[in-house]
Amino acid sequence: MSGALMLASVCEISLGAFGLLGVLLKYIGPITIANTISLIGISLYRLPIIYGRPNFIIALSCTLLVLIFILYFNKIGIPVPRIGKENKNKPRSKFKIFQLIPILLAVIIMWIVTAILTACDVFTDNREDVGYMARADAKVDIIYTSSWLHVTYPGQFGFPKLSLALTLGFLVPCLSSSIKSVGDYYAAQKACEIPGIPDSAISRGILIEGIGSIISGAVGAGHATTSYSSNIALIKLSKTGSRSVMYATGIIILVFSFIGKAGAALTTIPNPILGGVMVVIISTLLSIGLSNLKYVDMTSSRNLLVFGLPFMAGIVLPAAMEMHPSAMKTGSDDADRIIYVIFGTPMFIGGVLALVLDNTVPGTRESRGMTTWTSHADLGSSLSSADVEQVFSWSWYPRLLKVAPFLPRIPFMPKNVCENQLYDNCPKEDLELQS
Repeated sequence: MSGALMLASVCEISLGAFGLLGVLLKYIGPITIANTISLIGISLYRLPIIYGRPNFIIALSCTLLVLIFILYFNKIGIPVPRIGKENKNKPRSKFKIFQLIPILLAVIIMWIVTAILTACDVFTDNREDVGYMARADAKVDIIYTSSWLHVTYPGQFGFPKLSLALTLGFLVPCLSSSIKSVGDYYAAQKACEIPGIPDSAISRGILIEGIGSIISGAVGAGHATTSYSSNIALIKLSKTGSRSVMYATGIIILVFSFIGKAGAALTTIPNPILGGVMVVIISTLLSIGLSNLKYVDMTSSRNLLVFGLPFMAGIVLPAAMEMHPSAMKTGSDDADRIIYVIFGTPMFIGGVLALVLDNTVPGTRESRGMTTWTSHADLGSSLSSADVEQVFSWSWYPRLLKVAPFLPRIPFMPKNVCENQLYDNCPKEDLELQS
């Protein structure tokens, strides 16, 4: 599996490194994105049920807490202690705890509640009973059995082997993952209320996902890496889209991966609490997907069918595959595996079918929402191409261009990024805008 994953990931790397997705992006509109993202949310509907089953009361209480914090307490702020001499003309800053960390706050509160209920023997102590997983100490053994330090390294399970059949099986999810990730990128853009994503940024994202998948296969994880759709809902709920926050989160995750007991401690969160949180995250993700339809003329019968048919296909076909797994048997294990992956992935079915229908069924760009989608009029944006690129670039990139001016020619690197000290590299229209 590791060798097949690494070989299949080369395809995803090629899509990003050579900007091959740029051709496809010209045909992706709000109908395709709405289908892809919404079906991601639909496909996850079972998770809250699975995790909440040990105690649905705890799960619903956690959901209720998150909703109260986000919808009713979001304006409440805690005064921050002032350092130095107090300035009466300057109001004391407040930390809006319920807006910034509503989910973390709800998890901590419900974790304490479950600990108290566990100490009071409210939950069963029978490990065979499903309700046992509602206990605060149900997974505490993981901490004791985990090592303090754990280093993952390539080849720890042996040298990866190559299998053409398995590689073909991995290619389909790699391609579907790329399409799903494009939908995630657009959803994150809408959640952050920023201008449209340039092709270079999307290519860069797919490239990094491919590199991550190769690393995943090298260390023997056996599964690819892809964008985590639920985090988009967290961006929308917490109103936090800073890249500095994402960098800090990545560092924390890396530290937890090396300190085994720290990572194990996080896994001890009772399952019903996780189920309650998932209700909010998945529902928000579904709403973000459907919100893309605001650009589309949904009074048109053409658009109703072009959106509705792929959406229903993305729900029905995977369910049919699960209910009747032998219905599409071909006699070849490799072919059966590929068919199962294709027709068992909701976002792949809905996204591809919506893409095909939206670009083959006659319709005006205005009614399809493509005009507003590409002009970013909904954001009130009058930014130039250079300004858009700067949103998806880095502060140190203009300095790097002085040393390596050829970088903008690479498909996955930012284009037309201008600063005052780099006027020589700026197009004329961008110089006029800055002046």
